[in-house]
Amino acid sequence: MFIEQIEITGFRGISQLSLTFNPESSVLIGENRWGRSSLISALKLLSLDNKFYQFVDSDFYHDRDENYGDKINIVVTYCESYSTELDSEVYARLRPMALPNESDHLYRLCYQISADKQDNGIFTQHRLIDPHGKALSTEQSQPLIAILISLNPVMALKNSINTDNLPITNQPLSQYYIEQLSNQLKTHSAQLSQDELSRGLNAARALLEYYFADYQHRYHYKQANKQASPRIEDWNSLERINNILDDLDNSYLRSALLGIFGSIIDAKGNNPLSQSAVPILILEEPESQLHPIILAVGFRLLKNLPTQKIITSNSSDLVALFPLENIYRLIRMPDQIVTKYIPPKSLSVDDSRRIMFHIFYRRASAIFARSWLLVEGETEVWLLRELAEQSGYHLSSEGVQFIEFAQCGLKPLIKYANKMGIHWYVITDGDMAGKKYADIVKSLAPPDKDPSEYLTVLPARDIENFLFKHGFSHVYKLAAYNTVQHIDMSVPKIIQKAIHRRSKPDLAIAVCDDAKSRGVGAIPRLLIDTFAKIVKSSMQLVSK
Repeated sequence: MFIEQIEITGFRGISQLSLTFNPESSVLIGENRWGRSSLISALKLLSLDNKFYQFVDSDFYHDRDENYGDKINIVVTYCESYSTELDSEVYARLRPMALPNESDHLYRLCYQISADKQDNGIFTQHRLIDPHGKALSTEQSQPLIAILISLNPVMALKNSINTDNLPITNQPLSQYYIEQLSNQLKTHSAQLSQDELSRGLNAARALLEYYFADYQHRYHYKQANKQASPRIEDWNSLERINNILDDLDNSYLRSALLGIFGSIIDAKGNNPLSQSAVPILILEEPESQLHPIILAVGFRLLKNLPTQKIITSNSSDLVALFPLENIYRLIRMPDQIVTKYIPPKSLSVDDSRRIMFHIFYRRASAIFARSWLLVEGETEVWLLRELAEQSGYHLSSEGVQFIEFAQCGLKPLIKYANKMGIHWYVITDGDMAGKKYADIVKSLAPPDKDPSEYLTVLPARDIENFLFKHGFSHVYKLAAYNTVQHIDMSVPKIIQKAIHRRSKPDLAIAVCDDAKSRGVGAIPRLLIDTFAKIVKSSMQLVSK
């Protein structure tokens, strides 16, 4: 089973939150104090270590004014990973409590954890909810909850203390499973030698042990095996194994990977997994522990584990490894924390492909931004970022990310931003194409908002003509004809000549240098007002 949904009221930094998880991987992003840590703490209540946790005073919700609530309610919905999963013998006692769903014919189990402050202390309850929505008594629920958690335990992969090298063990913790997986892989690919298989799979084991071995064992392994640390060729071999796993739909291979994982946990000795258990993994900011290349290799491996993964991250490198529907933005509102994500099939295949290439592959850091400043091309990015700074607006520090939209198209970017709770603003030219872009903005802006809050149309055919007419004509004349005197030629032709001789990037630098030498008064008022408007909108997101 996997965790389909969690609803939280009054727990730590969360006043109210409802989140539907992806059954495979959910990557949670959000700014500080936006609820990620409290959400992970709630999920850890479903671990073997925290079974039947008793709440304490500090678990109750408190806001910035230190006002504490007096009730906690957490409801977790588990869903079958496939139809008939609950027909298995290990789930026999839980099946009567399962809730059928007509839409997908999968069964759900609901686990409720609640707490109330009373005069004589804090009263905590752990209960299952039956098919009629009625909660069983604590005494009836506890044995069933124990089974549920033992079969689907939440396991948090540890953050490492020492990050110099990955640990290497001199103990054959999972040799049986490695041999089984090796044999299976050999039957599917003649491209890997036995040596490559051995190196790659041992690198995989080392990666997993890195997160599960405690610091003392990690130090012991490293001292005993200094010469055995994975080398670059070992990681290359693991990457080739990943390529094979990606191309295969073989449940045995994935079960063997889970066996490697499980045997490592058993060797650790704390709350060993039952033979039928399929753990739910939590990884908190794994990018802080691994080099980006090893991170990419390792997460391709983890994707093939037949288990649900819930990940928090501030890394654009890691976010770019996942499909659109795996990314969740947590946003704090005055009375609750809301989650924004892309439900499956909510974007067209073409729009998804464009977003993946233009945002995730080329500038994945944009997914962390509060606001997108959408401009037509790279020239506008170079110019406007520098002119904004000269005007006193450091857009990056305000959470504003520049994105040029000409290649991707404006509509997919705005649709995605709307769904993910990212504020956006468009600066476009005054030509025919710009007018079409303006119409798109008007059609996709919130219906209760004035489109001017999302749009600036330059009163010129393009950014170069706008700047020429607003104080920078001498820059283009010098570039084109090495003079600032009147030139008996149309403005577009002068600009075209300047671009031909200097290129757009060089002209952008020249304009910025000229503005810097003359001071903020040289920057067109329209641009300064636009920067102010964008920063104000971005700051409003933080103050919510």
